Amino acid sequence: MIDVVLHKDRDRAVRRRHPWVLSGAVARLDPPDAGVPGAFVRVLSAAGEVVGWGHLSPGASLRVRLVSFDKEPPPDDWLEQRVARAVERRAAQSLVGETDAVRLVNAEGDALPGLVADRYADTVVVKFTAAGMAVRRDAVAEALRAASGASVGFERADAAASRREGLAARSGPLWGEAPREPIWIRERGRRYRVDLVGGQKTGFYLDQRDARDRVERLAAGRRVLDAFAYTGGFSVAAIHGGARSVTLVESSAPALALARENLAEAPGCEVRAVEADVFRFLREDVEEYDLIVIDPPPLARARRDVTRATRAYKDAVLHALGRAAPGAHLLCFSCSHHVGPDLFRKVVFGASLDAGRSLRVLATLGPPADHPVSLDHPEGTYLNGLLLEA
Repeated sequence: MIDVVLHKDRDRAVRRRHPWVLSGAVARLDPPDAGVPGAFVRVLSAAGEVVGWGHLSPGASLRVRLVSFDKEPPPDDWLEQRVARAVERRAAQSLVGETDAVRLVNAEGDALPGLVADRYADTVVVKFTAAGMAVRRDAVAEALRAASGASVGFERADAAASRREGLAARSGPLWGEAPREPIWIRERGRRYRVDLVGGQKTGFYLDQRDARDRVERLAAGRRVLDAFAYTGGFSVAAIHGGARSVTLVESSAPALALARENLAEAPGCEVRAVEADVFRFLREDVEEYDLIVIDPPPLARARRDVTRATRAYKDAVLHALGRAAPGAHLLCFSCSHHVGPDLFRKVVFGASLDAGRSLRVLATLGPPADHPVSLDHPEGTYLNGLLLEA
């Protein structure tokens, strides 16, 4: 048994069921030379009381990810049981429906820290973001294969996580044959071409499904701007909703090429696809829009990035307001837990003041039901947005 002993009074978060033990809370490892990435460890208070069990990341600031808060260790098949329950919950979740692309496992949200698994049609794409799950790769793959029944399992490398955890980055098939080309998925009447091997995240932004539904409902007869469009998820939704015209702006040529394939599958409307830096485009464009989506990639991957990120968010919203027609709707997003809902709302408020445009908040936005967040782990809340009326 490997024990992680905490400093005095540093067990409070664990007793509140928070699944992270930071390096500053750790007094010592016993035995001291047992620091193997991914090792299963017992976590003890300074007084020697068992407060949890988890996976060790000896070189990372997030030292232990807890998988149990019981006095006794979890059963040998705890991982298989939790994967099976996570997959079953998605199958029974009526809020997900009408799609063959869903998140099957959402890390701490499913009590499986360091594991993300998304299903696209008959393929499950997996990311290991912590040593504890990465060293159990075979067990995770078998559990997902058995629970999902999918023909293919594919691992996407996460270079940043691999560096942080002290592991080699890996990418390739977990079972079945690796995808040879992008595949088609369906989502509530819409179809999307998804690059599972080279696309962002695990291939597509599944966490914006509900927001795409909102865009489809709002789009009828409107001139739509899809900024940071990636492969055109919001643009396709707008066209399906009867948009008068759609302008999508994306700086990545490969993403824009896939967006054009997606748009070719959608009902016809006037479409302008622009390969450009969005911030420059918003400053230079002279068109007016009735529905604007601002969904940038993560701008604050660490706390030190927050100041720079909030300036960028404000700049994007400010210049988007310069292109917004009277009565226009805007969907604005941040996808970093370092820029929480309160801070993001203040950023948007600052942009509205500078633009001289009063905005009304119609709804707050977030990920769909297949991306659950544990109340014990507020850091799992990363995507937040606002539906605004100008």
